[in-house]
Amino acid sequence: MKNEIITIIIILIIASIFGCLDTAQPKNDSKVYGSDYVNFQMPTGWEVHPMPGDGTVIWMKEYPRIRVIEFNSKEKFDLSYNRALNIDNGTYTIIKVNETVNGIEVKIVKTTHANTGDVQDEYFFEKNNKYYHLIGWDFTGWDSVKQVKSRKKIDAAVNTIVTTIT
Repeated sequence: MKNEIITIIIILIIASIFGCLDTAQPKNDSKVYGSDYVNFQMPTGWEVHPMPGDGTVIWMKEYPRIRVIEFNSKEKFDLSYNRALNIDNGTYTIIKVNETVNGIEVKIVKTTHANTGDVQDEYFFEKNNKYYHLIGWDFTGWDSVKQVKSRKKIDAAVNTIVTTIT
């Protein structure tokens, strides 16, 4: 009886070890903090913070924040980009911009909430056959100086992420 219990314990330990080592899972869109799929150099002054929803979220102290999402298909990427372009223009002021960062074309949809003045800018790019969507936001209110400073911090961080993401 004692040998049987020891044998069962050993089998359970071995099974749990092999279960933890299984890395043959299919790649999904990047999820909450700790994704194995989104890797980039952390911009200076930013930290990673877990938040519900898709993507890895980084921020400077409290704000601004950036959510970094990797899609596993061009269709999902295109759907997300079209959704950003077609946001309610009665609620948001929308400016569409294209920039090149280190040879990578970045499509940007800059929005300002018409009632609150808060900013939310979305960045879309492809690198190494992977598709990325970055969402930068801050609760700036109608303080134009804060809006400009926040967007500069977000743009600088996005440039670091675009350049270093793998």
